Amino acid sequence: MKIAVIGGGVAGLTAAYELSKAGQDVVLFEKEKELGGLASSFPLGGHYIERYYHFICLNDSDLLDMLRELGLDSRLRWTKTRMGLYHNGRLYSFGAPLDLLTFSPFSLVDRLRFGLMIMYTKSQRRDGWKSIEDVPVSQWLVRRFGQRSYKVIHEPLIRLKFGPYAARLSAAWMWARIHRLGKSRTKITQQEKLGYIEGGTKTLIDALERQLLRNGARVFKGVTVQEIEVRETGVAGISCNGQRQAFDVVISTVPTPTFATMLNGASPEYLQKIERIDSIGVMCVLLRLKESLTPYFWTNISDPAISLAGVIEYTNLNPCPYFGGDSIIYLPQYLPSTDERYAVPDDRLLEEYIGYLKRINPAFSEDWIREYRVSRDEYAQPVCELGFSRHKPGIETPIKGLYLTDSCQLHPDDRTVSNSIGLGKRVAQLVLGAEKVKG
Repeated sequence: MKIAVIGGGVAGLTAAYELSKAGQDVVLFEKEKELGGLASSFPLGGHYIERYYHFICLNDSDLLDMLRELGLDSRLRWTKTRMGLYHNGRLYSFGAPLDLLTFSPFSLVDRLRFGLMIMYTKSQRRDGWKSIEDVPVSQWLVRRFGQRSYKVIHEPLIRLKFGPYAARLSAAWMWARIHRLGKSRTKITQQEKLGYIEGGTKTLIDALERQLLRNGARVFKGVTVQEIEVRETGVAGISCNGQRQAFDVVISTVPTPTFATMLNGASPEYLQKIERIDSIGVMCVLLRLKESLTPYFWTNISDPAISLAGVIEYTNLNPCPYFGGDSIIYLPQYLPSTDERYAVPDDRLLEEYIGYLKRINPAFSEDWIREYRVSRDEYAQPVCELGFSRHKPGIETPIKGLYLTDSCQLHPDDRTVSNSIGLGKRVAQLVLGAEKVKG
């Protein structure tokens, strides 16, 4: 089979790797000059760093398996990390059981209830979200954790991440987030333990590309696919740079809204189904600082004066020794790409965020900043609304030979490197299974 894979993110690379390993004729197209998608990296101070932060949980089995298969498991490192919470002008430790027991904004009942509910959610089966998929997230959180916990911890997180879509969000999304992170705690002390790859996700991306080329696949970077050609008999091929190329199978791994604009010849019913999937964008400021901002890897924000969902001090997970002891900070902000704030110039965005950092750490000074970079992505987070599993598109489309992968299919889980590898494996298995049946 001659197979086109559109998109060189983790899912696309994995699908192409699995198919080329099986002896198929694979061509991968990536519109950017760098592979990796949301897991791509850029040069900073003579080394590479991810555009967006990534971390590994203890139960990220698809990623752990892939690292072993590629001979990269020796590059995997685990760190006991700490979590903070900036609430109403004060920075608290908020990750270990003792932190919770001494967290003064909660009553004793709030603290005990919060801890018990985290443990309960962590212990549930992987499909424990199904019974609450039609329950609004706010309703579930108040019922499960209590009104005070919701107002202090969860409401700011949901509002700042989903904005105008917050009221439509399913409780299943929050359940999955708690469940995944809960599974990455040690059994006895409940200490959070997260992992990273030496060299960052670029180590994985580069290894997948090398293996693809060894398997005979072709990889084209900086090439945009404009159209997926569909006929009555099924997919016919793609068009890029004004040239039509015939393929037996086409796999799209780009965001669903982008995929919808490429389709030529699909039924109106199918287009309507995929166009109903809403996504929000992200803009993320990366700072290289001379000093450490906090002792925490992840600091959630619960303060009306700061319009950020969190501060991620990546070097408190991965020390990145090649930066000479400097601290790497990620400041993400999720919002629709149509929001006027999405187009704020980089220097104005930095000025706003400097004010936030001074609140979190009064010792912070602008001269701590050695370098900064702003990254934006139009479709970073699908909105998992009530009953989402009934609406999400399948990997197999109604068009013969055309397949779709998108992070919305991970519902209720978020896009992670591990989950994206899982998606890539699933689509490859479906393609190979269809070929076996046809043969």
